[in-house]
Amino acid sequence: MIKIWDWIFKVLSALVIPLLIWGVSLEVRLAVQDTVIQRLQEDVKAALAIREGLNANTNALGQLDVRIGAVNESLKEIKSLLRTP
Repeated sequence: MIKIWDWIFKVLSALVIPLLIWGVSLEVRLAVQDTVIQRLQEDVKAALAIREGLNANTNALGQLDVRIGAVNESLKEIKSLLRTP
């Protein structure tokens, strides 16, 4: 009976090393994933800032389009006034 317990302890002792290696590799993998997640979150923040800038530019271009339309109408009126005798 003592030999069986001796064998069981030897097997369990041999399984501790692979378990430790697996635990360390898992910890490393989690640390790498945390780093990747942080980098991706920073990229998302940068993309959101770019999107806000694009939205501001779109609004400004829309306002400019309205102003150019108004100027174009004014020029047409001036042109028609100059052509009339």
